[in-house]
Amino acid sequence: MPSDATSTVAPVEPSSFELMKQKYLLCYNAMSCGAWAYVTYKVAVNGYANHKENYEDIGEYLLVTQSFAVLEILHALVGLVRSPVLTTSLQVASRLIMVWLVCDAFPAVTSQIAYSTMAIAWGITEIIRYAYYCMNMVNMDNDYFWFVTFCRYHFFYILYPVGAYSEYLLIQAAHEIAKKDPAQEQLATALNIFTWIWPPGFFVMYTHMQGQRRKFILSGKLDEKEAREGAAAEKKEN
Repeated sequence: MPSDATSTVAPVEPSSFELMKQKYLLCYNAMSCGAWAYVTYKVAVNGYANHKENYEDIGEYLLVTQSFAVLEILHALVGLVRSPVLTTSLQVASRLIMVWLVCDAFPAVTSQIAYSTMAIAWGITEIIRYAYYCMNMVNMDNDYFWFVTFCRYHFFYILYPVGAYSEYLLIQAAHEIAKKDPAQEQLATALNIFTWIWPPGFFVMYTHMQGQRRKFILSGKLDEKEAREGAAAEKKEN
């Protein structure tokens, strides 16, 4: 016979490892957001008039900041996050190629406006991404979170093409310099190969983000948000 008593299930306490993981990822995402905010700020302050000074101002800082992103491949490999290892590795590897094999090896190319547009596209993308991760981890559910969520699933339509095209221009410029130096023949060959693989690589990353956006829309979270807002508005009216 069914009982009229209401049964309650005690909430499951997260393990100590889970708590440590959450704290680590929250710190990592918050620090990364701050680091990219600094990059974006410096480029924005210099503007177009002083864009040739950006490499001197942020070149080394950008190299170190982006190099730390190798940790994200490790995070995916060991299961700290659910990000796919392949797409994470592809994105991080492409960025490392840019900061080490292109910009650091051929600083002359950084005087081009493409360096600044690349840095600003990377910066805005990462500010949004890491802010979204942080807010999601603390279960934030307010207008700020939904604004960042909107930015995450819409701004990439512009930021990804701008960043990828800027990278492509810098690779081409570096290749032109390298091919004139016999001592850099192998690097020139590698850069030439990069100019061919960059467009399909961009296509993979772009369609991946489109898939993420589609998955988010189909998850029903937007419908839940609208339902909560509707219920709140109705309650307020009553």
